[in-house]
Parts: sequence; C-alpha cells; structure tokens
Amino acid sequence: MSYAAAVWFAALDEFEEKIDSIQNNCLDKFDDDFLFKHFHLTRLAIGFIIDYVGTHLERVTQRPIELPVDTLVLAALCVFAKGVLPNEIADMIGINHSAVTGAVKTVSRLLSDKAEEFITFPNSYNDRLLVAQETQRFCGIPNVVGVLGCMHVRINPAPEEELFFLNSMDYHSIMFQMICDSQGNLLSVESQWPGSTSQQNIWERSKICQQFKSGKHGLSWLIGASCYCLEKHVLTPLAYVRKRPSMRYNEAHFKIQTVIQRTFGTLKSRFRCLNHLGSVQKCARSSYAELVNACCVLHNIAMKFSVALPGEVVPDPGFHGINREEFTQSNTNMLLFREDMIKAFFSQDSDTMPGVFTGFERV
Repeated sequence: MSYAAAVWFAALDEFEEKIDSIQNNCLDKFDDDFLFKHFHLTRLAIGFIIDYVGTHLERVTQRPIELPVDTLVLAALCVFAKGVLPNEIADMIGINHSAVTGAVKTVSRLLSDKAEEFITFPNSYNDRLLVAQETQRFCGIPNVVGVLGCMHVRINPAPEEELFFLNSMDYHSIMFQMICDSQGNLLSVESQWPGSTSQQNIWERSKICQQFKSGKHGLSWLIGASCYCLEKHVLTPLAYVRKRPSMRYNEAHFKIQTVIQRTFGTLKSRFRCLNHLGSVQKCARSSYAELVNACCVLHNIAMKFSVALPGEVVPDPGFHGINREEFTQSNTNMLLFREDMIKAFFSQDSDTMPGVFTGFERV
C-alpha cells in the first residue's frame, strides 16, 4: 500500500513468527499452483489470513469454533474466489456442504468487522502528502488523495423491489461506494445502496463526504467522474474542451479515473462471487454487505502480498449517468479554481510540466 497502518506491521511480524507451523499444519498438502487456481491467492497470503482469522475468531464469537480455522477459511476463500465450493475441494479440505454457508458468513463477518484495520484513508498530513505525490506522478493532477466511484454488484431482488434496484445499465444491482489510490489500494468502502441511486446522492450521504466537509482531510481532492458535481473536494472532468491545456487535463483525469474502474474489475476477477450475489432478500442484505466488505479487505491483503491476478482484468463499465456539469449549475468559485489549476499544471507540454507537488496548505 502507499502507506501502512500499524496493524500491518504488528500482524505481519506476528505472522512471520508462526509461518512455519502454519504451513506444516494445514497448507503443506496443497501445492502452490493448486492454491492459486482454487483460491486466487498465494500460500503466504492464505497463511496470513488463516492466522489473522484464527487469532480473532474466538474473541468475536465468544465460543469455541466447531471447524478447524484453516478449514473454515479455505472454504470461505474458495467461495469468494469461485462463487461456489466444488465437491472435490470440499472433500479435500474436510467440510460438509451443510457447513459452507456458515463458514462464509463467519469469515465475512469477522473480516468486515475488522475492515478499518486494512482499509485506511490517509488521515494525517504526511499520509495525504505521500498519496498526492504518487498520484501526481501518475497523472499530473496535484492534491489528489483518491479516486471516487461506485461498484455495482448484480443481484436478483424481490419482485416488489425490482425498480428500486434497476440501475442505469439496465440490470439489478447493489452499489458500494469506494475510494482507491493510484495503485488500486482501497482507502474507503461504504455500503450499500440500491442500483437506482445516483452516485452524487450516495456521495453526499456517505461518512467520508461528511469528513471532508468537516475539514478532516484538509484541502485535498478526490477524482470524480462526470456524474459527480464539481465541488470543493471533488474534481470532475471538463464538459467542454476547447483548448490544449483543457484537453491535457481531461486526459489526465481520464487516466486516473480508469484506475477505480480497473480496481472494480480486479475485485470481480479475483473474487468471482462479486459477479452475481444471487437472490437478495431485505432481511439478508447485511450478510451480503459483509461478504463484499470481506472481499475488499482480501483485495488489500492481496495487494500487500503482490498476488498476481487469476486472469485478464476487464475494467467495470464506465457508464456514470448524466453529466452534471451540463445539466446543473456548478459553483462559480470552483469553476475558476479548476481553471486556474489547469493553467498552472497543464499549460505546458508533459515533458516540461511543473514538478511534483510538495505540500498542502494546512487547515
């Protein structure tokens, strides 16, 4: 990750002390190719997850666990990776199909409850500065600490709720707002909204938006697609491009915006369960939100362990709905502010553009 929460250091140090016993006890009967094929993770990453879940599970459940932790975790990881647990894999790890749903729910709930330890927004000035420098090196836009977007996950809703969950791409979905950095690490995940909800409304109602409005994240920006309003902390593309600097800015904006679409594609490639959650009843939505949150935690763990992807990533479609700059009145001060930023950073050719941004104004 671009910066590390303290939990990474503590958990990794503890894990490295146990790694030999973990491998000898549960993973040594599978070769590396088998593990990657069926769980879409490496031996080291799986060992870390087993150790972490085992360390925290009894504290969370307050009772002994009936299944061995490695069996519990491997069953859940296979369902995350493939959407199902094949009979032959269930037999190999020693779990009855009647226990699979419980295993998935247990692991999902634990990882979801611990999400803030692995999905961390750059809250300090130095952390924001580091992320902004990396982002500017990537696309040329200064002061950016993340890319904002919503991932749609297909569902089959109850008949009476079909219109509620019908999205602008003409299928039923639940939406999850996410923010990632320029490398695709997840910095914020909030759930869940029906597919018909506008991304702007989701943003305005989110916890991270309220944090920005309160000044917690300083004068930094998030990159937002054209479906978002241009505002103090959300930088959108230009609706109309007339001059070369504006074109350069829009190209830079598109370059960084595609990172979150690729991140959504990465999530759905590694965790095939996210391609379709199946039938979702109102009483069970929290369980599905926990499953998606767990996959987001595992995504950041996979990034930390530099785990390759199981196949070619297909970025999520970038259909965002209406262009708000065409149909709504943008803040005049923000329009001028964005124009000044474009003049300062995109008036020259890319090989002579201003150097990397080196600081925020503190608030």
